[in-house]
Amino acid sequence: MGNLSLNLQSLLGGYGLTWASFLLQIGIIVFLLWYGYSHLIKNSPAEKTLKGVLCFLVVVWLVGEIFSLFHLNILSSLLKNLLLLVLLSFVVIFQPELRRLMARFGNNLSWDAWSHKKRRKEGKDLVNLLMQTISYWRSHKTGALIVFENQEPLDAALTGGISLDAVLSAELLINIFFVNTPLHDGAVLIRGKRIVSAGAILPLSTTPDLSWRYGTRHRAAIGLSENTDALCLVVSEETGDVSLINNGQVNTFSNMEDLDKKLNTFLKPLIYQEHQKSIQERWQDLKKRLTSFDWSNTMK
Repeated sequence: MGNLSLNLQSLLGGYGLTWASFLLQIGIIVFLLWYGYSHLIKNSPAEKTLKGVLCFLVVVWLVGEIFSLFHLNILSSLLKNLLLLVLLSFVVIFQPELRRLMARFGNNLSWDAWSHKKRRKEGKDLVNLLMQTISYWRSHKTGALIVFENQEPLDAALTGGISLDAVLSAELLINIFFVNTPLHDGAVLIRGKRIVSAGAILPLSTTPDLSWRYGTRHRAAIGLSENTDALCLVVSEETGDVSLINNGQVNTFSNMEDLDKKLNTFLKPLIYQEHQKSIQERWQDLKKRLTSFDWSNTMK
């Protein structure tokens, strides 16, 4: 133990660090790792992947150390290179989570007060439209399944369906899920403020301990949410209950105010994202303004 303490002190001295500085930096690193895990990975489809990757890294590291003890240097070097390769592949494995993190940074930026106010109004209008539609479905015992796309594209996760690319409206949603219409049994995919497709088929959940109360719509929504970051809304045809399903977790709402708050929390950042422009698009807008501006009046 004394040798370990001396080695650590000599290492800190070599880097010009004090114990206080060392502990502060370790604390910052631990906090960033905890924050990233709790806000991006925890209760998400990537959590199981992260645990599997970490277990794999620990096993490979231990085996590499054992090889070093027996002077199997080639195998030890091979495993060390494998560790480095796996660490570099984190960028690819957790690409959706990194995109979500960047989107959250972008959501906290506001280019001007007018656009921020407009986005808030559009998000509120969208939620009000959905709440009116849900109230109609509940009163008429109409079943419905809506999928709200988040950061991960869902084109590969959904099969079948009819492409619509239509402006989202209560009338269109009500007609799609009207009993005995061709599309009422599938799911509606919503991206931002538009209906992308209707009648889509979702992968059913294979979780063995699901409650018997969950019908096909709930099992399909759970199955999709277990593998993507989408939010699924299910209205039960038998009971009129409304459930929001995300990360494999089912939340049934008896209070419509709580449902309203949850939809606002999820959808408003997506409305913001629709308004985000790239630097090139903003540069093009600026050039259009400059070329259309009447400079002759300013010279008078």
